[in-house]
Amino acid sequence: MANPSLVIDGISLSIVSFLDFDQNIEPIGGSSMRRISNGAAVKIAHWRKYRITLSASGWIPPTMFGIDYETPFEIELPLPVSLKTSESLPSGWSQRSAPWTEVTKTDQAGNSYRVVYVKMTVISEPPTQRHGFAGTPSWDLVCEQV
Repeated sequence: MANPSLVIDGISLSIVSFLDFDQNIEPIGGSSMRRISNGAAVKIAHWRKYRITLSASGWIPPTMFGIDYETPFEIELPLPVSLKTSESLPSGWSQRSAPWTEVTKTDQAGNSYRVVYVKMTVISEPPTQRHGFAGTPSWDLVCEQV
């Protein structure tokens, strides 16, 4: 099955046109490490959200200039994430609709995991454009979950 397109604020961008595409999801959170009187570390977590960095080669797709980056918008990611079968989606994430629904897979060692195409509401600055000495353009869009 081919990957779905990247959907940003309802605008569908085919990743086939991106030549090189990277999707990075990293946790961010309001947590801190504290030490108690015997020196043991204790992590205090208040909240957790995610930063999503989308990178691609080529010019910024012109339709991305029509997005209102001053307000939250929804992104539907083109590459899946994997979760343990007993693990639920992080708070604020949801699944993309059919035909990109959840699939359970089993690896060679007999371990089962879920493959999920996710969507979430984010906020972002407009994409940034880069050029190297080789003359090849590329762009990044850094979003944070609201």
